[in-house]
Amino acid sequence: MSLVQLDLLIWDGRQWLQPAWLAGARLQRTANAAAVLDFCVVKNGLLNFLEGAPVYLLADGKPVFKGRVFAKRRRQPELISVRAYDQLRFLQNRDCCSFRDFTPADLLKRVCAENGLQVGRLADCGLRLPARSFDNRRYLDMLAAVLQEVYLAKGRRYFVYDEAGAICLQSCWDLRVNILLTENCLGGWEYATSIDEGVCNRVKVIYEDKRKGERRQFVAENAERIADWGPLQRVSKSADAQEQTQAKARELLQQGCRRQENLLVRDAPGDLRVRGGSMVGVRLNLGEQLVDCWALVKRAEHRFVDGNILMDLSLEVQ
Repeated sequence: MSLVQLDLLIWDGRQWLQPAWLAGARLQRTANAAAVLDFCVVKNGLLNFLEGAPVYLLADGKPVFKGRVFAKRRRQPELISVRAYDQLRFLQNRDCCSFRDFTPADLLKRVCAENGLQVGRLADCGLRLPARSFDNRRYLDMLAAVLQEVYLAKGRRYFVYDEAGAICLQSCWDLRVNILLTENCLGGWEYATSIDEGVCNRVKVIYEDKRKGERRQFVAENAERIADWGPLQRVSKSADAQEQTQAKARELLQQGCRRQENLLVRDAPGDLRVRGGSMVGVRLNLGEQLVDCWALVKRAEHRFVDGNILMDLSLEVQ
């Protein structure tokens, strides 16, 4: 494993400082969520920064993280534990928005413009959406909703992420990293399956018009999965008549009627190109199946120790 030159920079309001920092810093990047950088710096006479201070992490001189300090904690006078987030942290803000004849890229550009955020590469998802309103929703939830529609219509998954200060939208295949994870290069792995949470084989979509005294119900179910698992029911109820249809019931069933599978690999050789939304190659014997495919990275955590980088990945096997 080759060594990487890592540099941490913090802006104190007047100048960029390069503090001494302890081994064990972590960079966590989850699909469609803000990246989190946790690190611990050594306090000296020059180091003085507050919440909101800009932070850079450089690897061999190239920025891999650009964000702001959101939290500080001390357990010893000379040590400061810091948590910083990238720009996607501001997409956790809530808003009331309406859109008409728009694409996911249009939505993202408008959100970034209203919040003063820089835009990077934006993919054409190949789908225009009709009029849509969001009431007191997080920007990230708005994006997740429209990207789910793209996935159902086009069969391709797209992810939003911050690339060192520029918010981008790309497909998982555009974020593919040409590495192969095998038993020989890992410190360990864990494969888990479940139908305990977020899984359904029957969906009821209910629409009530209290003004007219009407109530309609749409049901979609998978009889084979009900026989296998027993009845696992989900109910969706809304005042929006356009959202409550038989097609909506089938869509929710398609989303939920699948066993949850999660593959966690530990202590893989670190590659900073890998983030939530990336695809990586996996070749492993998981006991009940042999996996030799591209896997979607749901969450990537990089650990920095003495110039070495290791990563733990939460994967969805395709």
